[in-house]
Amino acid sequence: MNFISKHRHLLLSMLFTMFLISFRIIYTGNLAFAFIAWNTFLAIVPLYFSEKLKDSGKRASYAFVAIWLLFFPNALYIITDLFHLRHRELIPVWYDLVILFSAALNGLIAGFISLHNVERWLKEKLHIRRTYLFIVPLMLLSAYGIYLGRYERWNSWDIVAQPLGLFSEMAHHVFHPFRNKECWLLTIIFGSWMYLLYSYSKRLKRW
Repeated sequence: MNFISKHRHLLLSMLFTMFLISFRIIYTGNLAFAFIAWNTFLAIVPLYFSEKLKDSGKRASYAFVAIWLLFFPNALYIITDLFHLRHRELIPVWYDLVILFSAALNGLIAGFISLHNVERWLKEKLHIRRTYLFIVPLMLLSAYGIYLGRYERWNSWDIVAQPLGLFSEMAHHVFHPFRNKECWLLTIIFGSWMYLLYSYSKRLKRW
């Protein structure tokens, strides 16, 4: 089963969001929410590479996991796009709410499916049973990545494009935690919530 057919319902949901955005742009002549399309694409990247793990060799699988790890926070990041919800002319606020919430939900689902794929790979290929020892730090790291993206405006590819600037920013957060209380509060609260939500999502398959 190929990627498109396996995830057709999720992809249809994403296309629905893209349709709403396209209609909004045509109707208002404003590109205000065009960035949602790019953020949605970034959310698909970790899902795609997590699917590649199933049939890849050991060496290639490590590369896929590395790429997945780099882009995984993008899938959860879309939730913070809800900050853009406010009343605007020509379009009712509920319409924008549907755009932002559907995009956030699509990203969350894509992220959790990709995480489940990686968790299964850890169990099958590396024989790691206590995967929560991997998932809990990952959620905290992802939440920290969301802070870097939302408030410090760093991107995933800056780890290659601007590594010195990025690591300097991270070092400042680590060595001056009390000057960066919002950073660590967001990391802990958001990361904990994501872990609880992911744990619950896995139980839904048992209904």
